[in-house]
Amino acid sequence: MTKPLLLTCVLLSLVAAVFGFLNRGTLATTRLDLESTQGQLASTSAQLLTVQGELEKNKEEVTTLGSDKDKLSAELGEARGELAKTKEELIAAQKQAEDLESDGQAKDAKIGELETKLAEAEQQAPAPEAAGDNVDTAGGEARMLELETVNQQLQDQNISLSTQVAELRRKDDGRQKSQMRQGLSGTILAVNQAWNFVVLSLGDRQGVVSNAEMLVQRDGQYLGKIRVTSVEPSTSIADILVRTVPRGLSVMPGDRVIYQAQRD
Repeated sequence: MTKPLLLTCVLLSLVAAVFGFLNRGTLATTRLDLESTQGQLASTSAQLLTVQGELEKNKEEVTTLGSDKDKLSAELGEARGELAKTKEELIAAQKQAEDLESDGQAKDAKIGELETKLAEAEQQAPAPEAAGDNVDTAGGEARMLELETVNQQLQDQNISLSTQVAELRRKDDGRQKSQMRQGLSGTILAVNQAWNFVVLSLGDRQGVVSNAEMLVQRDGQYLGKIRVTSVEPSTSIADILVRTVPRGLSVMPGDRVIYQAQRD
């Protein structure tokens, strides 16, 4: 009876030892898996912190870009207002020059008419043959003198008007033909594709003048030409000369503009 019990105890001890060994291996594996999981969790947490930092940075950049956009929109609105004002002033100056030129032509026609009448009066004036004719001759001479006086006044007015027209044209030509510094360059701040105009980082302080044409480049590649239409102290408005832009290309903010004077 004792032997069977002893054998049973031995077998149970062996079984317990086997299970203990197996459980020990499982525990070691589980511990390794737990350490690996903890390492992955720490790495994931670090990545999450990095992503959160980048997200905050991106939010700040978005806020800054929004502020810059609002500021640029305000500057663009002011520039467009100045452009409209400049165009109105130019139209008024051109109309004034046309009116002065028209007045000059009218006065030229009046002078021609008076000269014709004066010539006719000279041809029709009879020679003084008798004492009675002296009265008519005196009257004709007075009329001729009057016509000559009016003619001289009209000529003086015509000269004055011609001088004013020439001065206006000289100022307009001087404004249009003012020379910019060769090689002057800047960048495009904004582009309005609907109206085909751009805002430049150059202005009167840098020597930009109206009607000047500038080249547009990107990484050394030619993109077309623009013509300055309005100049502010530190910015300018320019029209895109669409016919000069190669097919498939377009002008964009950040593109470089450079002035190269045309040589005759």
